[in-house]
Amino acid sequence: MKIIPITLFKYLFGVIGIILISCTPILFTLNGSFDIQLFFTTFFRVVKDFLNPSERQVSFYHFYVKGPYIYSMLILVASLLLSLIISFVLSFITLLTKGFIKKILLQIAKILESFPDFSFIFLIQIVVVQVYLKTDILILQFYSLGDNLVYIAPILCLSILPTLLFFKLFILLFEEEWGKSYVELARSKGLSNIEVLLKHCTSNVLKSLFFQSKSIVWLSLSSLLIIEYLFGINGILYYLKTDFSPSGTTFILLSIFTPFFLFYSVVERIVNREHIERNVIFNNFKLSMMNFQQIQSLNIFRKKESRRGISETLKIVRINLFKHLTIKIPILIVCGLLLTSLLYFIFFNDKIDQINYIYNEEGEMLSMAPHPPSSNVLFGTDPFGYSILQQLIVGIKYTILITLIIATIRIVSGYLFSILYVFYLNNKFRVAINSIADGMHFLPLTLLTYILLVPILINSTGVWETTLMERLILQIMIMSFVVLPITTTSIGNEMNETLKKEYVQSSVVMGGSLIWILIKHINPQLWPKILLLWTQHIVQVLQMFVHLGILSIFVGGATYQSSELILNIYELSGMISISREVFMTKQYWMILPPLFTFMILIYCFNTIVNGILKKSIYLSKKG
Repeated sequence: MKIIPITLFKYLFGVIGIILISCTPILFTLNGSFDIQLFFTTFFRVVKDFLNPSERQVSFYHFYVKGPYIYSMLILVASLLLSLIISFVLSFITLLTKGFIKKILLQIAKILESFPDFSFIFLIQIVVVQVYLKTDILILQFYSLGDNLVYIAPILCLSILPTLLFFKLFILLFEEEWGKSYVELARSKGLSNIEVLLKHCTSNVLKSLFFQSKSIVWLSLSSLLIIEYLFGINGILYYLKTDFSPSGTTFILLSIFTPFFLFYSVVERIVNREHIERNVIFNNFKLSMMNFQQIQSLNIFRKKESRRGISETLKIVRINLFKHLTIKIPILIVCGLLLTSLLYFIFFNDKIDQINYIYNEEGEMLSMAPHPPSSNVLFGTDPFGYSILQQLIVGIKYTILITLIIATIRIVSGYLFSILYVFYLNNKFRVAINSIADGMHFLPLTLLTYILLVPILINSTGVWETTLMERLILQIMIMSFVVLPITTTSIGNEMNETLKKEYVQSSVVMGGSLIWILIKHINPQLWPKILLLWTQHIVQVLQMFVHLGILSIFVGGATYQSSELILNIYELSGMISISREVFMTKQYWMILPPLFTFMILIYCFNTIVNGILKKSIYLSKKG
C-alpha cells in the first residue's frame, strides 16, 4: 500500500514545480525588479485560487476542458497511436528485410529525422496545393475556422516525428532481443523469424518501449503547440495566450501534466517495473573530498602517461573522431558555416542590404519587396526588402554559438549537480529530484521556455529596461537550467552504474577520495556518454529555436513597432517567424533557406551523435 502515498508524493512535487514555473514570469514584469516577496505572494495566491476558485475561474476551466483541451488531446493521442502502429509495422519490415532495402529504410529515417517538425506541415501543404491546382480536389483541410475543426492534417503532421523516433527505438530494442539466448532456442525449434518476433520478442520490446517512451511524448507535446499555431487551432496554446496569468498558466500546465502522470504511474505498476535504488553503495561510506597524496600521485601518473603517448585512462574519451568520415565531414560542415559567418562579420560588419524596389535598364519598376529569387537577389528578400542570403550568413554564427553555449552549460551544470545528487543527497532527496525529472517529461519543454521568456524577450513599449547582453544571458540561463533536473538525473544515473562495479567499491574501501574516484574511475567511463549527451542537447536546442521562432520568441528579443516585431539580432529562428504568413501567401522562398540551414545543422549533429554512439559501442566491446 506504499504505492499510493509515493505516487501522491511525486504528484505533489510536480504540482509545486508547475506553480513555481507559472509564477516565475512575475519576476521580470515589473520594471526589471527581481521582487522575491512578490513572487512568493503570487505563489500563495495561486494555491489559494485552486483551493477556492472564483466563479469566473470555474467557468473558464469548464469551457477550456470541455472544448479546446479535448480537441488538442484528441489530436495528440491519435497521432501517438498512429505513429506507434506505423513504426511497429516499419520495424518489422526492416528486420525481416536484408541488404539494400534495409539500408535504404534506415537512411530515409535518418534524413527525415533531421527535418524540423514544422517543416512537415510545410511540405505536406505544398503537395496538397499542387494536387488542388491540377485536379481541383482539396484532399486535406489545413486551417481551423469556427466550428470547422480539422483533424486529419494535424494528426498526420504531428505523427511523423514520433513515428521516426519510435521506429528507431523499435529497431534498437528488437535487435537487442534478437541476440538473446531464448531467441536462439526458439529458432532451433523451427519457428520462423516472424513467429519469433511476434510471439517472443514483441512482449519484451513493448515493455521496454513503454519505459523509454516518455522522451518521445515529451517532444510530441512541444510539437503539438506548433501544430496548433500553424493550423489556427484554438487549443492549449491559444488559451495560454488568452490567460497568461499565473493561475491560468498553472491550470493549463496541470491539465497537460495530470493525465500523462496518472497514465504512466498506473501502467508502471501494472507491468511491475523494478525499483532501481540509486547510489545504494555510498550510503554507507563517507568519502573525503580530496587526498593530497592521491592528487599528487595523479599528477605523477599523468606525467608518465604523457611520456608514453596516449594514456589508458583517456583511450575511451579520445575516440579518434577525425579518423571517421561519418563524424569528420559533419564537423567540417558546421565549422565551415560558422567560419563563413565570422569572416563576414570581420570584413563586412554584418551588413544586410535592403532593396525596396528593383528596376530594369529603362528605369521601369520590375518588382517591389518582397522580391523573389533572381539574379539581383540570389535568395530573394523578406517583406521589408532585406536580403535573405545575407541574413542567413549573419545569423548562422549566433545560432551555432548560442546553441553550443546552452548545450555546454546544460552538461557542465548537470555534471556538477550530479556529483551532489550521487554522493551527498540521501535517498529521500534523490527520490524528490527523480520525481521532478519524471514530471518534466509530461510538460512541453517549448511551452515552459515560452512562459519564462515572454516577459524577457517581448517588448511592447519600444524601450528596453535591460541591455541586449542581459537579455542574452537570461535567455541562455533559462534555456540551460530548465532541463537541469533531467540532465542531473541522467548523468547521475550513469555515474551510479560505474559505482556498482567491484573495483570502484574496492577503491572506496581502501580510502579513495571523491576526486580520486571521479578522475580514476568515473570520468573515463562517463566522458563518451557525456559527449553523446552533449550532441543530443545541441539537436534539442536547435529544435527549440525553431519552435520559439515560430512563436515569435527570438534570440536577444524583439520590439513591437506598428504591430510588427523588429528583431534585435538577425538570427535564423527570427527568419522562421513568418512561416504562418508564408503558408498563406505562398512566398516559399522566404522560409526555405532558413529551413534548409536548420536541416543541415540538425543532420550534421545527428550524424555526429550516431558516429559517436557506434564508435563508443565498438570500444566498449573491444575493451
